[in-house]
Amino acid sequence: MDTPTAQLRLQMQKTMQADAAVFRTAETLEQGCRKIDEINAQFADIHVTDRSLVWNSDLIETFELDNLLSQAVGTMHSAAQRTETRGGHAREDFPERDDVNWMKHTLVTVDDKGVCSFDHRTVHSNTLTDEVESVPPAKRVY
Repeated sequence: MDTPTAQLRLQMQKTMQADAAVFRTAETLEQGCRKIDEINAQFADIHVTDRSLVWNSDLIETFELDNLLSQAVGTMHSAAQRTETRGGHAREDFPERDDVNWMKHTLVTVDDKGVCSFDHRTVHSNTLTDEVESVPPAKRVY
């Protein structure tokens, strides 16, 4: 099956908009992880129609999609494991921030098969100089 780049990109966009939107739940994120993994697997069947060596926009869009898919897989799986609301990441099933467990950066690596591995890095809240005071974390309210 030769999948056009634009078709696969549209599937990825719709999945990210539907399942990794600002307001998320474990259910939407689990569904999104399954869908984005399936879409990522379809990249093996991608079909570039333009064979020219100059101004090949189809090939460039395919390279861009390869990068975007890796980012989408990493984003979806990272969001699924973070059981809290923080900033623009609003979990309806976990409405509060959890600084005890989640005051850290999530580092994700996506391998060639689309499998994610995770690590974390400490958040440094101190400033580099004494000229500026650090701003303590606070709940985002509107």
